[in-house]
Amino acid sequence: NLFNVYSVTAVSKHGQQYYETETALGTQFGEGSYIEGDDCKCFEYAQLAVSEERMDEVLILVLINSNDAGGTCSMWFPDNDDAGDFGNGPAVAYFPVNLSGDLYDLSYVLHHEACGHGFAKLDDEYSYELLGTVTADHISKITSFRDRWGWCRNVDFTNDWEKIQWHHFLTDSRYENEVGIFEGASTYLKGAYRPTENSIMRHNTDGFNAPSREAIYYRIHKLAYGSDWEYDYEDFVEYDAVNRKTSTLNASRRSRASYVERAYLPGHPPVIHQKSWRDAMK
Repeated sequence: NLFNVYSVTAVSKHGQQYYETETALGTQFGEGSYIEGDDCKCFEYAQLAVSEERMDEVLILVLINSNDAGGTCSMWFPDNDDAGDFGNGPAVAYFPVNLSGDLYDLSYVLHHEACGHGFAKLDDEYSYELLGTVTADHISKITSFRDRWGWCRNVDFTNDWEKIQWHHFLTDSRYENEVGIFEGASTYLKGAYRPTENSIMRHNTDGFNAPSREAIYYRIHKLAYGSDWEYDYEDFVEYDAVNRKTSTLNASRRSRASYVERAYLPGHPPVIHQKSWRDAMK
């Protein structure tokens, strides 16, 4: 009830996405699960419904008429560098609607690309075996996004239980069945950590884990009630009661490496444009 949802019609030359088609938003399938589009054109269409002043709050969903698999979120820096710590910055999530009618597959991709990356500014929790150990440059980039605007609250680069971003969940008995420290995240196999064995941000199943739900809750309330709204952990825990896991996660499983990825083709990492949407439109 705290969201405004708008639908804008964009008429394409061709009604479906296939080889060498022309679409109003310039969408094209790339290598693997990558999908690209014309973000600037998306911003133009979005302004038919939302003012320029609110574009940093906007999540744009581009549903592509295709059965092909894939999904990519295009993320932009906030126009105002002092944009707060609640995930501001517009995003465009591109994904196929799956014309075969499998709404479950559609919902998984939508939750990962749009809700996870686009709205909550979450990072990927899967890893590529070939990437190996996370680099210092990658750590610097992700922590910069987190410190400046509150992005990427669901990954960290320490396995210290007292220093990791979600340390408050690790000492809360109400989350002992769900949250731990698992190695392999932010597309890297080693040196990057995620809160749960699996989640919607890893294998597109199992829903959002607690730190991700907290980030979603935080941004919703900041946008709805203003930047002066103050977060209270106990209020979140009460709100989150319906979402908490009931299965047992024993102590030996709460902190371990998980170097072997399951047989799963992860989505394309989000494309992060290190400039504002206004700069892109110039």
